Amino acid sequence: MLILASVGSWLPFAIVALFIIFFSVIFTLRYQQKRHRNYAVTLVCSVSLIIALLTSSLLPTDIILVSFMKYPNGTYKEWTVNQTTRDHIQKYVEVGYYVLYGLVILMTFLINPFLFFYYEEKQDEEGQTAKRIRSAAKWTAGFIIFLIILIILGVFFPQLATLPSINSTSEWDNVKYLIDHFDGSRVEDSISFTIFTLSLIGFFLLTVYTGYGSIACPLSLIRGKRSARLQQATIEEQRAELQNQIRVLKLRYPRHVPMPAREKRKLAELEQQDAALSVNEVSIITVRESFFFKFRCIYRPIQMIVGLLLFCFAILIFISLLLSNINKLMHFVSFKQIFAQGNQTLPNPIDLVLTWTGKYYPISYIFLSGLMIYIIFTSLYGLQQMGIWYFWIQMYRFSRGRTKPQAILMLCSLLMFIVVAINIFVYLLIPQYAIYGDQYYSSTSTNGTIVVKPCTQFVTTDDCQMTVMGRIILRFFYKVWFFGAIYFCLSWVYLVMFVVSFFWKLIRNRESNIQEYTVETLLEAGGEDEDDRLIE
Repeated sequence: MLILASVGSWLPFAIVALFIIFFSVIFTLRYQQKRHRNYAVTLVCSVSLIIALLTSSLLPTDIILVSFMKYPNGTYKEWTVNQTTRDHIQKYVEVGYYVLYGLVILMTFLINPFLFFYYEEKQDEEGQTAKRIRSAAKWTAGFIIFLIILIILGVFFPQLATLPSINSTSEWDNVKYLIDHFDGSRVEDSISFTIFTLSLIGFFLLTVYTGYGSIACPLSLIRGKRSARLQQATIEEQRAELQNQIRVLKLRYPRHVPMPAREKRKLAELEQQDAALSVNEVSIITVRESFFFKFRCIYRPIQMIVGLLLFCFAILIFISLLLSNINKLMHFVSFKQIFAQGNQTLPNPIDLVLTWTGKYYPISYIFLSGLMIYIIFTSLYGLQQMGIWYFWIQMYRFSRGRTKPQAILMLCSLLMFIVVAINIFVYLLIPQYAIYGDQYYSSTSTNGTIVVKPCTQFVTTDDCQMTVMGRIILRFFYKVWFFGAIYFCLSWVYLVMFVVSFFWKLIRNRESNIQEYTVETLLEAGGEDEDDRLIE
């Protein structure tokens, strides 16, 4: 029975792992520049995404394992009655988490920075490879020093953290019992401190890019794109006006008449604008003549239905996170205990769905995996639409088939940060299910009857079995409480970003059928062939 339960829990993970490998490779190849594709960048970006996505995909397996351990009446199954057996089963999951977390740290602080700064160095002359390697190594040394600082802080800081002592509740005493029962080593504290620091960066990115993408993506599918016919007509009108201005300017200064410098600059600007519009015109004509566009009457209704379903899913996430945060505020004691306040006065829609579907495996696994996949894909949508900005300066744009090596490395690194932070987001979204799954425990009431109740973090560890991720999160937030407080505050930022993005997307024009070129983007893509230019 133990073997069957293990296979039932790990088989979906193996299937998901194969999909992750396929997706990571295809994603990297799809976004890289076609003419200047680099296999080292492809390998590093693919491996980075695989590691991050595998770390995130462990959570559904972790939850399903603990859910399998108990019957609906609250008693342990025969093969999990022994605590040693349960700990042995979860040990494999814990090792998986820490191995993958270690690989995330390796890619984040060593491999990705080195390759990024290697391609940031311009290679104007032959034989500059050694110089680029030295420069990249210098910058990477800074990341390694920062990593060493985090490791040292992780060894000592959790031990020195001030734990809540006043205004503590009886529920808090139970949480303290859980932490003491699962107390970890300083090595685990060091790894956790480093990972949660990276997750803090990832959670900030998640509030921005996922907060925008989670609502903007469904609305884009529902609203559709602009009329290709009208878009082509507009481009043709703009080109006709520009060409008329160019013609008038050239007629004003025939060949034998010298043209002033100011007029030359104006002529050059008009010709560049006309060249950009020419590319847009070719692109929109190609779209209108494509096989896919001619059958838009068939796929457009399907697109709207998918958009409506994703919109409902996005609203479900928003409401669940909002109610979860309100629950914490209703039972608020102090920010030092905010991460452990999981009382559910208000219902949590996603938690109810997952608990109900837990009776029909693998529906609960598919739903939870779908939730995480939705977060990842909408994060990618947000990254592609918004790009990377340094204040008001756009550093990188991400376009399929035209992304430079350093930009694709930046994209994969940011996506890796976001994916690592997803486990924290899921904990804030559905705290009870993320810690105990759909477990129940039985207790004796005052009149002697046996009552079956859902597991919470306010019961002893003998009654319920915590997930490994829940144990890691609660233990770390208990020792370094302000991380939990920061995550809680950022979750409100996510909700605000969601609402702002909703209204922003409604008042904006619909998306273009193509990636429209400007003079700047055309000059940037000047080294590419016409066939390499993106048509969306």
